Amino acid sequence: MRLSRLALLATLLTSTDASHVVSGTTARLPMSLTTVIQDLEAEGATHVTTATFLTSRSVRKSEGSVLLRSLFGVSGSGDHDDEVDYGTTTAFGKKLADDDDETAASTTKEGGGEEGESDEEIGSGVAIACPPCLTSRRGATASEVTSTVVACGGTVVYVADRVDLGRSEGLFDYLGPALERLLAFRKMALEIEEQSGGAYEHRPSTLIVVFNGVSDPREMKEMQTLWEAAATTMLASIIQPRGSSKANTLDDVFDRIEYLSCDEKDVDAHLCPAGGKVASPASPSSREPSEVATSVSDVVNAGLVENLGPMVEMAARVPVKAACPRLTCPVDLAAARLLGPLANKALGECLDTVRAETGPDGTTLVPEFGALCNAAIKRALDAVDEVAAGSRFKKSPIAKRIRADLQENLYSEMGDIYELQVAACKEAAFAGFRGRLNKLRISPNLPSQMKEAAESSLKEFASSVKKLRSVSHATSYGSWTSNADQINSLRHRFNEHNSERLKAARASGQFKPVPRKGVTVGMHWLLPKPFGNDYRQEPNRVHTAEDLVYVPADGLTDVSGSEIRTGDWRRGVVPVPNSGEMMYLK
Repeated sequence: MRLSRLALLATLLTSTDASHVVSGTTARLPMSLTTVIQDLEAEGATHVTTATFLTSRSVRKSEGSVLLRSLFGVSGSGDHDDEVDYGTTTAFGKKLADDDDETAASTTKEGGGEEGESDEEIGSGVAIACPPCLTSRRGATASEVTSTVVACGGTVVYVADRVDLGRSEGLFDYLGPALERLLAFRKMALEIEEQSGGAYEHRPSTLIVVFNGVSDPREMKEMQTLWEAAATTMLASIIQPRGSSKANTLDDVFDRIEYLSCDEKDVDAHLCPAGGKVASPASPSSREPSEVATSVSDVVNAGLVENLGPMVEMAARVPVKAACPRLTCPVDLAAARLLGPLANKALGECLDTVRAETGPDGTTLVPEFGALCNAAIKRALDAVDEVAAGSRFKKSPIAKRIRADLQENLYSEMGDIYELQVAACKEAAFAGFRGRLNKLRISPNLPSQMKEAAESSLKEFASSVKKLRSVSHATSYGSWTSNADQINSLRHRFNEHNSERLKAARASGQFKPVPRKGVTVGMHWLLPKPFGNDYRQEPNRVHTAEDLVYVPADGLTDVSGSEIRTGDWRRGVVPVPNSGEMMYLK
């Protein structure tokens, strides 16, 4: 019974001291590396080595899952081995068994440790990032892979399928952009250290190439030759930073390259760039957990990770676009890497050219501002088209978007300067208008003369403002103010000024308008029945049986001569009391 207990205790101790998976995470890379590193530190790892596990295009998900577990010694018997699943797990941490614990402890004790004190525990671990290199929607983007490789210091475990090696396709869909970004990041870090006056510390990196489905040494040699030839072609096609030596072979990128078969176990032991034990704190790849976390934050702050939101954008040294597209094609990533800075440079040169004529504040009036804008914008777009016109970026949507964004930014910036130019032109036109008004003499015709002066100044302004306008001026959020709106705005200002000047002249008594002349109105009309009509008769009845005044016997006179002599005729015409008409009596 005692022997059984001792055997069980020995088994537990052996499993505890052996290499084992500490934790796994499904969070987004490269930020998820921080969680794994914290778990390793909690398990006693004082030094951590990071690496990225990548595969070529023809490696299926099932094959990648088997290779990930077999290459890194994940047997499935550990407490956290089930957390390692290729395609779901993005990173996992593994605590390494240190065979030199006793030596390290004795060294610490000889270095001055007091007797009776517990020696400081020294442990190492590896943090493996495994972004899924799949062609489906669940696959990682090129941006996630490149940022993860940079955060891991460039150490990569790459599985190359023999199918991809045979046809030289699908090998570098992820590794090519990752190396492009790694070289650019190293150049940027070197420039930052030189500007700050510090010394740049190169972080050694290792490339381990595992040939999937190949175990024969002779066939391994053939696959290695194919791999090196394809890698040389890839390095010649990627965009490398200027001002530094060009990487022609993988040896110019990595400090150590090792080729292994798919039957290899515990690949993490080969990650040391110096060829020693990665579990040793003296290994060039071993870093303190805080240093690894700093490397991850540097990648995030450098703007290498897309879609991080406004909080990271405000803290980043490089602007991070919140709605950045998912770059899954190496050509698109190369287009963004090359055309992005070129577009920014073209925009700056265009603004410098225009501001050299308009002044830094843009208020110096340039009569031919429209022609100046057209020439400067055309030169900026031609500079981008000259590089993007090649066959590499001809069908790239990112290249088209960069050019479209550049064109919109150019017209947007020119639109702001255009408004300043129009304002300066308005002030010049208003000054000329006031000069015309000052030449006028106060007379009764002053309002019409002031109106003529305003119209003359408006015609000159309309002719000048047309020359300030560019050929194309539309943007996604609007366009430049139209000439008609500018003219109407200035006409309204002229009218207000004329009104105020006339009011001031009238108030001072200098201006007296022309007095108005009287109006004579003449009216002529014909009364067919001057004495009215009998309401009992129809108006159309001219001849009646009654002896009315309107119908005398001869048709010429109203009354007879005898009635005129006697005066009795006036008794036949009497007013109607309740009407404006006349009623006639017999």
